[in-house]
Amino acid sequence: MLPKHALSLALFVITGSFVLPVLAQENVQMLPAPVYLREFSKEKPLSSTAQRTDGAQLTLSGFVQSIDSNFPKLLSADAERRLAMAKLLEKSGAFDPVLNHVSEYLRVQDIFEAGKAKNAIHNESRVDLLTRSGMKVFAGMRLNPNDTKTPFVPTGNSGEYYAGLSVPLLRGRAVNEKTIAEKQARLSQPVAQQVYLAARMEILIKAAGVYWEWLGARSRLIVANNLLTIATQRVNQIKERVKSGDAAALEVTEAEQEIERRKAGLIKAQRDLQKTSLQMSVYLWRQNLIPDTVPQVDAMPELAPAPQKLPENTWAEARKLAIVQRPELKRIAAERKIIIAELQLARNQLLPLVDAYALQGADTGKNGIGPVVRGGVNLSIPLRRRTAHGLIMAVETKLQKLAFDEAAERQRIIAEIDDVVSAINTSFEKFAALAAEVDKAKSVESGEKQRFAAGDSTLFLLNQRERATAEAQGRLIDVHVEYLQALTAFDIVTCKL
Repeated sequence: MLPKHALSLALFVITGSFVLPVLAQENVQMLPAPVYLREFSKEKPLSSTAQRTDGAQLTLSGFVQSIDSNFPKLLSADAERRLAMAKLLEKSGAFDPVLNHVSEYLRVQDIFEAGKAKNAIHNESRVDLLTRSGMKVFAGMRLNPNDTKTPFVPTGNSGEYYAGLSVPLLRGRAVNEKTIAEKQARLSQPVAQQVYLAARMEILIKAAGVYWEWLGARSRLIVANNLLTIATQRVNQIKERVKSGDAAALEVTEAEQEIERRKAGLIKAQRDLQKTSLQMSVYLWRQNLIPDTVPQVDAMPELAPAPQKLPENTWAEARKLAIVQRPELKRIAAERKIIIAELQLARNQLLPLVDAYALQGADTGKNGIGPVVRGGVNLSIPLRRRTAHGLIMAVETKLQKLAFDEAAERQRIIAEIDDVVSAINTSFEKFAALAAEVDKAKSVESGEKQRFAAGDSTLFLLNQRERATAEAQGRLIDVHVEYLQALTAFDIVTCKL
């Protein structure tokens, strides 16, 4: 027959969602000592991605790879890059050749003899090609085989064939609305790329924070489970001491009370792990937008690496690297190129429109006249240029705004890196102090156990010592999680991850 407290504990383990196996027998097996109970080494590499990959463990690098490949919000951000490519293709279409054709029959008033009907046939085809220099090239044919009394310029019976070009001499020469629109669309691609990388950075910082909280919850669960295991083992020992007359019967009740207290702590730890597991499930996806499962407790890696202080030279290098690599600053640089292209167009609009054109063709067939020639200049001079000046003013204001944004962004990035480095070093110092506290607490607990075994201490004091050790271990885990979150954030904000 199982003891009452053991039966209730076994029932709880069966029904819990994220419960470690806690055996409800007298000889309960201790869980392996977690990494935060071992001596941390300063020789470990300073990298948040230095995780073990044995078994089916979900390492940080594997977690990041999964987000890059399958996380819907990141895929949505990536769609903006493809939209930029589509926009470029659209703007490049302005330089596609265009075929225009018309064939029509008309019965109209004769232009020379009032009241007389005139039958006319009009056929014309023309291919126009706009080049990026602004020059237009065209070729075509006309077939209007009518007598001279026609509303159209007549051609020989075999038609007129021609080719020509129109060249902008001032406004629109090499810089025009269509070439600038294509150039801006091309420059929008790196902007979309940097917007994507900025979105990825934001997502990874949040996801990495959840990841380390998830592993921290598992470590806290181990502490709570081990604490309960010790109390479960001790109650049987106390019962034997009561039977032999070495202890009062009240100590059994006190020991069972401690078990219930530690059960509550275990339940809380299980709930914390369940909560962080649900948060992890938001970021775990397979291909084709299929949610992935969260690994079980035994497939979770340990908290590693151990904290260490960030060297000063790494800090200084990180500042320089971030200024060069951060997507926010690269986006501003790409946007500046787009605005400069817009400024080129605005300044070109100040020039008068002077287009020279020439056409050479041949009128063939019966009644054809042979060679046909046309040439001339098309001139348009605005008497006032307020539109162009307004455009220039607006574009120059945009450039000033970008300069202000860039200065603010640089300072924000430097402050962000300094804050992360401060968090890393502060967490390291706190971890070292708490590690020493855990060692002292374990020494005090060990001494109290020896005194209790010799009958020189009380169960109350021993329980207090054990709880003090567990609380110190919990604080150590919290600081370790803070350190790993800060270290991963450092890798992200310096564009290493």
